[in-house]
Amino acid sequence: MTASPLVLAQPVENDAWHFNVGMGVFAQPKYPGSNETRTGAMPVFNATKGRLQIGAMPGAGALGVNYNVFQDGPWRFGLGLGTSLGNPRNANEGTALSSLGEIKQTALGSLSGSYSEGSVSASASVVGDIGGHQQGTRVLLDVMFKTKPLEKWVLSAGPGLTLMDSQYAQTYYGVSSAQSASSGYSTYKASAGINALRLGVNANYEISREWSLGARFSFSKLQGDAANSPTVEKGTQASYGLFANYRF
Repeated sequence: MTASPLVLAQPVENDAWHFNVGMGVFAQPKYPGSNETRTGAMPVFNATKGRLQIGAMPGAGALGVNYNVFQDGPWRFGLGLGTSLGNPRNANEGTALSSLGEIKQTALGSLSGSYSEGSVSASASVVGDIGGHQQGTRVLLDVMFKTKPLEKWVLSAGPGLTLMDSQYAQTYYGVSSAQSASSGYSTYKASAGINALRLGVNANYEISREWSLGARFSFSKLQGDAANSPTVEKGTQASYGLFANYRF
């Protein structure tokens, strides 16, 4: 739902190492449903060697390692292991939301699959908390359309859907009796279902074979129990960023 500071590693067919490094400035909501935005510098990094990919876990927006256990033509299926980037919610910010308690950084596991044909690609990812911090499981479905309108420009855009299980829903959007007493929010039980509808737009400009500039924009709209949570201040959110990248 939020912008990732890491570029997803692209699969390559040989066993040589390929790297992308850089720096970007990204703005994203402080928390799902927050009306406040956090802006800061974030690194850009990925590395690939054959089926091995180090960078952003597919669908997770987290740093990790992914291995394509199966790849044949346009098909890819992979397993991933990584960690979220910091605490999704902090308890020391002095707001009603922070009085709900922190959501701690955790280890994540993922299953991912993708299919690409020409200018269209489709992907599905299952991302789950394997660190024991009650962050449940999400399923992310995406379709992306890519075009090259000019020689040095690559544009891509497409819709996405995020599903959540009951544990993820309650941790991020629910309010227990104890949390209600400490925060003033009404008690709320969030159930499994659709988390958000998403739209992503990417633009890349190739300065040279090694250097490129990029822009990312992500729009999301919370759905169902997520949108109806008393902790949600803004159900429609945007994340965006600009970055410079060096490839070698």
